[in-house]
Amino acid sequence: KRVSSVHRKTNETDIIVKVNLDGNGKNDISTDLPFFDHMIQQLSKHSLIDIDLKCNGDLDVDSHHTIEDVGWALGKAVNEALGDKRGIKRFSFSYLPMDECLTRCCMDISGRPWLIWNVFLPNLSIKDIETEIFREFFQSFSQSAGLTLHVENIYGQNTHHIIESCFK
Repeated sequence: KRVSSVHRKTNETDIIVKVNLDGNGKNDISTDLPFFDHMIQQLSKHSLIDIDLKCNGDLDVDSHHTIEDVGWALGKAVNEALGDKRGIKRFSFSYLPMDECLTRCCMDISGRPWLIWNVFLPNLSIKDIETEIFREFFQSFSQSAGLTLHVENIYGQNTHHIIESCFK
């Protein structure tokens, strides 16, 4: 079974994440950032990966450490669950239309981490989260998961829709 559990504790965050790559999209997400919880829930639902994630972070400072460190922990759990990667398709891509926006995501599960982030977010923040941190989430996720990830928002105007299309 392709499952993994990771505990990541730093001075800023304490995260426990469990993944089942062969799940059906069940999730239990708690980071105390409702918008970010919604994004991880969408990732779980549309990838069919079961994700159980709890994060206690230094939100009194800001959301940066919580979102970035969740990327590290979730990516590590996915990498561990992939094991020797036998039987998987190495390359994948998806176009995601969401209302007025369209996002393309291409992935290579190569063991060579890299992120190309070609996403313009019109608003600087959403629900007290600086939107620039979402690039850091995908950067830390791709690094710890050991995958090459190209995310490009082809067009869009609504910041919520653009971010959500990247997670889906």
